[in-house]
Amino acid sequence: MNELDLIKVAGKYLSFLEAEGLQVEMFYDFEAVPQAALETGRDYQLPTFAIERVDHTEAGAFWLFLKEGEGRIGVVAVMLQDLGRERFTEYLRRVARHQYPHQGGEAISKVASSLGKVNGRLGYIGELALRSDRRGKTERLAAFMRLAQVLAVQKWDVDWVYGFIPDRHRRARLDLAHGFTQAVPFAQTWVEPVPAKRSSTEWWVGTPRVEMEEFFQAELGSAEIL
Repeated sequence: MNELDLIKVAGKYLSFLEAEGLQVEMFYDFEAVPQAALETGRDYQLPTFAIERVDHTEAGAFWLFLKEGEGRIGVVAVMLQDLGRERFTEYLRRVARHQYPHQGGEAISKVASSLGKVNGRLGYIGELALRSDRRGKTERLAAFMRLAQVLAVQKWDVDWVYGFIPDRHRRARLDLAHGFTQAVPFAQTWVEPVPAKRSSTEWWVGTPRVEMEEFFQAELGSAEIL
């Protein structure tokens, strides 16, 4: 899929959101992220994205804010993880050891073996939040999330995009609404005590590049989106 097609797909999502009275802000002022995210109701950042732990650069991460007028009502972050030859399953274990220190050494006791298929350049999508008084319109959030995936492909030429979602969101099939085509239950089993904001019932959700391109091509060929 060429760059022009990606721009067209991104344009469809932006046009849909604009028709809903919303705008999208691409945000690189990393030190201002915590304060900006507070407007959406998100009062924390997970260690992978936390600006006090990670030296983010414009080449490796961005935040998107969904705006209504001058107010920010939604947020999502995307970062590049270029694994090279490292296995994704080992990468998850290694990162968890440092981000969630545990007296036993390992923070994760098990990673789903099916995640061994994930490799290459990854776009990790997280930090999703929507202000509580603006929830309920799935199509808006779906367009916002799919836009984040288009931008990850366009900016970094990723092989996969992925994230983690709670079990209640999987049961509501928000993974499909947000454009993820694959899902793995019990993706990571955490050693007790489980870190705050994490759970061993989380699902890994993701999409390989070939399926993203098929999805985007279908969007281009449709008069409607979502």
